[in-house]
Amino acid sequence: AALESWLSGAARAKAPALYPTRYQAGRLAMLLAIFDLRADDPHVSSHAIARRLIYPRMSVGRGAEWKASAERRRTQRLIREAEALVSGGYLALLAGRLGRQK
Repeated sequence: AALESWLSGAARAKAPALYPTRYQAGRLAMLLAIFDLRADDPHVSSHAIARRLIYPRMSVGRGAEWKASAERRRTQRLIREAEALVSGGYLALLAGRLGRQK
């Protein structure tokens, strides 16, 4: 309903759910970048994704140090969230539910 109202030219204030906060917009952009990187190279590692997109100044190495790190767990959650967003989670955005996508 909010989307239809906005498309029909109604005032911006009537469709606040269509405008993500700066944080939400940044997070959505990062999730799409993660998905794009994996689409370009399906075999890209979570470590490479973390180094390129999430933690560009990361000093966590490979092997046991990476496998035990909180950065790895967060990266894996973001990868799953990016895949869920593209496979249908974007519908929640249109419905006005900008919270965490699962």
